Amino acid sequence: MGTLGKILLFVNFLAFAGLLYAATQDYSARTAAASNALRHQLVIVGLPVEAPKGIDGDDESVPLDISVSGVVPVATARPKLLEDHFAGTGNEEFAGGKFPKTQLNEVSEVEKKVFAKLSSLSAKEKLELLCGTYTASRTGATTFVPGWLTVMAETYAERTAVRQLGEPGQFQRQPAKLEANAKLAEEILSKRFEALKKVDPRQADADTTAVKESSENLRKVNDEAKRKYDLYSRMVADTAADPAARDAAVKEAGDALDKLGDAYAKFQALLGDLNKAACRDEGDRRKRIAHLLMHLSDSAGWQKRVALTVGLRTYLAAISDHVNRFQKMASASETQVVLDQARFADEYELLKTLAVGQSLLLTRQISVRTEHQTQRRNDEESTRLRLQLLEERRKTLAAVEADVQATLAAQREVEQRLLNLQKQVGETLRKNFDLEAKLIDAEKK
Repeated sequence: MGTLGKILLFVNFLAFAGLLYAATQDYSARTAAASNALRHQLVIVGLPVEAPKGIDGDDESVPLDISVSGVVPVATARPKLLEDHFAGTGNEEFAGGKFPKTQLNEVSEVEKKVFAKLSSLSAKEKLELLCGTYTASRTGATTFVPGWLTVMAETYAERTAVRQLGEPGQFQRQPAKLEANAKLAEEILSKRFEALKKVDPRQADADTTAVKESSENLRKVNDEAKRKYDLYSRMVADTAADPAARDAAVKEAGDALDKLGDAYAKFQALLGDLNKAACRDEGDRRKRIAHLLMHLSDSAGWQKRVALTVGLRTYLAAISDHVNRFQKMASASETQVVLDQARFADEYELLKTLAVGQSLLLTRQISVRTEHQTQRRNDEESTRLRLQLLEERRKTLAAVEADVQATLAAQREVEQRLLNLQKQVGETLRKNFDLEAKLIDAEKK
């Protein structure tokens, strides 16, 4: 081979090497671009809820079935891509390190850790974690720290019921309710997890309707109980009221309170069953997954993991929905404050009138009691004097009886001597009569 041939061979080799380098760089750039495009889409739409059907994954690939830019389908992704995608997210308590393959896979793992944590807590600690707790600040003010179920509540009535489950004052009166309420709170959370595993719009609508009807019934029963209690309060305040009517008002108020307790118990039971219903559709299931997971922890790492799992689109939609719920709760709370204030003003005036009447009655009763106590002291003094006089009379009587006994004894002695003397006189008279008789006989002779 001549010199020219060698030069051409060397030039061809350099051209081939340059072409190979350019192809490698192009493939690397295309791979990086595809990875970035896929991660960008994952950030927006998140992982699939369930493993895509018909797409098998292995250790080298994870099934996704995601469309990039709306036209390019991506069936699988490398585990390294998902590891990089979820790097630096999560927390030590629920998840971290290992990436989830589907949203339900993440829910399942979190559920295991949540209930493992609950199983290690006492009933009191469970209620504090699930329903919230009250803490005292340095100034002495009491602050409510909401629990998982409190921040997950979707209505004002549900939030109120959950808070009342953990109200500490009731356990002092009824210690047995502590275990029962903790069990109910745990069941509510469990059913929230169960609801994510299926889609059944009919069941979801039926349970939601039942809760709404129970809530309305609870409101009506509560209004009726308040009306009966107001009537009872007025009857108690009216001192001139018929005792029979007053007793009837007391009985009606008691029956109304019993009905209120039953209605509230049914409402709590329905709240426990509310979230066992299936989701209405896939969009609703995605929002519920985001809603449940995001409220388990407010740490930045965990919120980032939830956002990447469900997708920013669903994450923002869930936040927006919950903001709207909070606005409705705030509005309901403000309305309830106004109603409570108005009812408090009415009840305050009624109770003030009742207190004034009872105060006047108490004053009269105190006056009567004082008079009776004075009369009692006078009677006791008179009784003491009479007993003293009686004792003196008894002593005088005893002395007189002793004198009478002595006089009677002397009289008996005198009478005995008189009787003896009369016997002697009689005997003398008899002898005189005998002598007189003899004298008469002698004179006759």
